[in-house]
Amino acid sequence: MACIITSCRFLFFEIDTLLNMVYGLSFFSPLSFFSEDLASKPGILLCLTVFFTAFIIANWLMPQAIRFAHRFQLVDHPNFRKKHIKSTPILGGVSIFISVVFALILSSLYLYNYPNVELDFKIVFGLCSAVSLMVFFGLKDDILAVSPLEKIFFQIITALFVIVSCGVRIDNFAGLFDVYELPIFLSYSFSVFVFVIVVNAFNLIDGIDGLSASIGLLCTFSFGVFFYLNELVAQSIFMFCYTGALTAFLIYNFKKRLFLGDNGSMGLGVVIAFGVFSIISISNGANLVQGSGYFFNNTSVIVLALISYPLLDTIRVFCVRLIKGNSPFSPDRNHLHHHLLNLKLSHFESTLLVVVYTILITSIAFALNSYNITHHFFIMLLLSSLIYIISWISNRKQI
Repeated sequence: MACIITSCRFLFFEIDTLLNMVYGLSFFSPLSFFSEDLASKPGILLCLTVFFTAFIIANWLMPQAIRFAHRFQLVDHPNFRKKHIKSTPILGGVSIFISVVFALILSSLYLYNYPNVELDFKIVFGLCSAVSLMVFFGLKDDILAVSPLEKIFFQIITALFVIVSCGVRIDNFAGLFDVYELPIFLSYSFSVFVFVIVVNAFNLIDGIDGLSASIGLLCTFSFGVFFYLNELVAQSIFMFCYTGALTAFLIYNFKKRLFLGDNGSMGLGVVIAFGVFSIISISNGANLVQGSGYFFNNTSVIVLALISYPLLDTIRVFCVRLIKGNSPFSPDRNHLHHHLLNLKLSHFESTLLVVVYTILITSIAFALNSYNITHHFFIMLLLSSLIYIISWISNRKQI
């Protein structure tokens, strides 16, 4: 393995040297233009390179995945809840994950020439392992339809794996509801609970083309920028890899050629949950020790605003099902995206509306971050809950 890596590095830098000699161009030297001190933070060009590497790999891999899925019948068939016309491959999550892994490998080779830039392989390995577990469990769910209890149990195991291996959890409320540091047992329990909610939320909104992936793309890009500004190289590279792969996926998804499947939506949920935990814990820790960096007040409220649509939709659907005496995990057509379709909006228009809402509500949360955190939370809860008007208008139309 070491021999292969050394050979790849040699080839990589020989090509760069040749370009420099013939055309006066270098793949690496532009980094100094974007970042004066590479030891302190990666250059913007690195982030762009990571993004486009993942995008190109995913764009090449997904047609192969589509052919493979059709050959072995790994497809989602239309039924009374699913309005797509023909059977569609469900290997979107697998394709995204494989693209991200290859992009990470190339990124690590790219960074090998810069020993002052440290890539935290513990974070990368832990997160990749957790996402792979969820992706392949989700694929099992796509093929065999596992029970909700088995799904929740596996999500709890994955949550504990992420918390322990990556060292991230919600251990402080930063004054929200006048609560600060949490006891360790409560911290672990609450973190697992939030993890399971986030994973299921992104799984449940994956009912129309582009919705879960688009919200996920907004989240991974936002997380990537935050990590980049705070010199967290491994986290920022991972998020930009996912952003690039999700961008490529959306091209095929909106053309109805490839679906995320449970393997994709739950794998994405793991990445988002990791980002939420990391940003909250890093920001709270920096505020406690007055650390330097690009931090802001009321981080938890702003992050909740960013993922407010999947959270609010999941809470609403669970409550409605329980009130009707059904299992909270019983499928129906009562999600907000179903109501948007009832209002005669297309999949693309519905997704675009939710994306605009997410950007708007997150921007408002950011603008109001100087407020008391508890007041800030309730203001944003009230504003974000206005999204429920969609179901009211839809129901009125059907009367």
